[in-house]
Amino acid sequence: MSLLDCVDAGDANGVVAALATLGPAERRALLPELKRRRKEMSAAWWEHSGGRKLALLVAGLGCHTAPSSAFSWASGIGSPTGIVVWQNETVLAVVDRQSPQWQAEVLRRIADRRPGWFGDEYPAIERLARAAGEPVPVTDGVVLAWQHHHVPSYATEEFQRELVPRLAQAPSTPSLLLGMFDVVGAGDQLGEAWRGAVLGLIDAGVVERDEILDRCVARLARGGRPGDQRGFQRLLEQLAPTPEEIAARIRAYLPLLDSLSPVAALGQAQLAEADANGLLEPEHLVEASATVFFRSEKKLLRAQLSWLDRSGRRSPDWAAAAVRGAALAFGQSDAELQGRALKVAARHLRVAGPALLPELQAATELLGPAQAASAVALFGLDVPAASDAAAPYEELLPPLPQRLPLAGPLDGPAAVAEELAAVLAGDDSVAAFERTLDGLVRESFQDGEALRTALKPVLDEEKWAETLNVWSPVQSWIALTAAAVAGSVSASWAHALLQGQGPLRSRHQERLKAVLATRVHEATALIVLGRTPFLVATPSYADGGLEAAVLVERLAALEAAEAAVGAADFDQALLRVVPTDDPAVASAAKQLRSPEGRRLARWLAQGGLPGQRTERLPAGPGPRWPPRAVQPGLAPDQEPLLHPDIRRMLNPMLDREGHHIVIYGDTVTPCALAVLPCHREELAARLGDAFVEAAQYGGEGARLLLQLVEAGGPAGPAVHLTVACALGAARAEARTAAVDSLLLLAAQGALDADRLGSDLAEAVRCGVAPLNRLPLSLRQAAESGAYRTVWSVLRAALPGLLAPEPIRGVPELLAIATDCAARSGATGALPVVEALAAQRGSSRLLKEARALHAVLTAS
Repeated sequence: MSLLDCVDAGDANGVVAALATLGPAERRALLPELKRRRKEMSAAWWEHSGGRKLALLVAGLGCHTAPSSAFSWASGIGSPTGIVVWQNETVLAVVDRQSPQWQAEVLRRIADRRPGWFGDEYPAIERLARAAGEPVPVTDGVVLAWQHHHVPSYATEEFQRELVPRLAQAPSTPSLLLGMFDVVGAGDQLGEAWRGAVLGLIDAGVVERDEILDRCVARLARGGRPGDQRGFQRLLEQLAPTPEEIAARIRAYLPLLDSLSPVAALGQAQLAEADANGLLEPEHLVEASATVFFRSEKKLLRAQLSWLDRSGRRSPDWAAAAVRGAALAFGQSDAELQGRALKVAARHLRVAGPALLPELQAATELLGPAQAASAVALFGLDVPAASDAAAPYEELLPPLPQRLPLAGPLDGPAAVAEELAAVLAGDDSVAAFERTLDGLVRESFQDGEALRTALKPVLDEEKWAETLNVWSPVQSWIALTAAAVAGSVSASWAHALLQGQGPLRSRHQERLKAVLATRVHEATALIVLGRTPFLVATPSYADGGLEAAVLVERLAALEAAEAAVGAADFDQALLRVVPTDDPAVASAAKQLRSPEGRRLARWLAQGGLPGQRTERLPAGPGPRWPPRAVQPGLAPDQEPLLHPDIRRMLNPMLDREGHHIVIYGDTVTPCALAVLPCHREELAARLGDAFVEAAQYGGEGARLLLQLVEAGGPAGPAVHLTVACALGAARAEARTAAVDSLLLLAAQGALDADRLGSDLAEAVRCGVAPLNRLPLSLRQAAESGAYRTVWSVLRAALPGLLAPEPIRGVPELLAIATDCAARSGATGALPVVEALAAQRGSSRLLKEARALHAVLTAS
């Protein structure tokens, strides 16, 4: 058959055989007819079989004797679901018969294509390079194809184990590996297997460690997408450069401090390590500080101050560097950080000498009034001359709340009976619930019969039996524990309760409620089995907080008595313990010998529950889908011994189908908040939906928002989003709780006004915080004396409220913003307001915009 007949028959192998019988001129003569067929096929490609398409592709590729034309033909043939050209063996059989010059040119054109083509084409590239006698081109597309080919997503463990030997044998590996550091997107594929391969290739001598280090640091310094940078960041961590290697690359390392936050943290830590080994110069520390103190991440800023403080103790030159570096932090807006910087500078100024006083005098101009006064006192600077101008504005914020101590254990059976009656009557306070639960366990261990007698007037034997089927709210659950005192719970059932079976648990139970139910089940079983004289998780404070020293003392007492500790009880205690850096407490914890004691010592040394990153999800199509903040959950290596119900509580808020679980308003109770009294971000991430619903529909839970914000720990996206949504609550008392929460965050220095303003704008846009309620809350906050705080929030919220179209009702917020800006002395034009102010018209919106713009731009 002729070549054209083979094309029509869809016989690609026949086309290859026919091409072998034709000379160059004969092949070129067939091109017009092939192009005609191609045009016909392109007009109705779905009517042609894959075999005919392949045959036509191979025929045209063989008949184009010019490599440029051949490449164009191969690139243009086929349908959207067409042939992956350079992976097909029949295509490559034609390519193999061409001259080396032809193959080299086609290889160059393939390699120069935009990266991201479909399929695994790297073997064809390597084959072409070998046939052409050329090195494998190092282009973006080739490098990405090389990475994907050697570690595809479906690679088995055995495939990955053989990766280093395969790569070591390939002559193209060194150039492609080094080229990987220049390719955008290579970091996305730099997973664990690839990072291990890089280390293996270094050990095998295929590439030089110094070269890899240089390129890795340079790549991170250039910046890029977080996902792309992450692979190289982890590679640098695994390379674990020595202090000498870091110091030799000091000029390359310093730019890392201006990169993405994780990269900056890694660069800062490694530079500090080199400095600790005496390998840096004082000017390097000052230069690093200048970069870091231009950032906003508190963790990096605090770490930099700690680094300055450590290094300043070496000599006068290093003390001078510490003072100069700390002074660079005076421009930070965080008052607490400014205070820390002042202390560092003051600590080392005596050794550094008075020559630095002029620099400090100039730097103090960046401080707030209070910090500037402290600087004058600390450094002995000249007091600024008194001014005839009016006294500067002073923000009035509430005092920081003090934890309310919880009374000691209930004294005797009568006191337990009295407290139990209060709980059953509806007292939902943490103090009543926790002291009663502990009292039942404690007094039953000491004298069960006396306690039984004392409880009879509160709960007779008939009612004790009825409590075995209680599904009512948390307040009455404790009656099950009282039933154990009465002897209504058998030993076999007690063991079942310890295994997670019991009347207070259900399959779809809300997680914080499940923790409480598990603790009640466990306390009930401990009473029946007589294993422990008291509970260790009973809080020290009314909000659920537990002093670390108290927990250490309790565990020591249980160890001395050789008594058991409930698993859920102990894990709840860990979640409640108030972080401490008291060396005496840490030392006492290390003296404990039980498994729980050793876990407590490790827990305290690690700072408690690991913080989890919170992510913001946008609002959905209606009020039932407000904006949401979620957390990924604990990593497997983060305290893996936690009780299953407690670990489940800390897991992502997802159901079995991967949908976000919506928590409703009746879930918010004081006892639920007391499960994580030192971790408000975690609480907000899990109860945010419930607070939002309570705020929207008038639920009682919204009044507990202040208790959530008073809890310890960072205040991240979840806390801010919850406060933002609650500022538009339906009930006045709920709005008051939201205002108090806003002011408390500001007083703690934990308020992120930009975040809260942005969240507020989104909450308004999706209808969670209606604009007929929000002004009431913000004016209430402002009139308490927090004009600057309210202005900072509104400044961040106004762009989202005014663009792309102003929301109805926003003029009232503009009026509040004008008042706050004027009272607090705010300046600096806001573009979105400036644009409105420039419009012609007499609406209230435009009038209020002009008034605000005038205040912000007044000289």
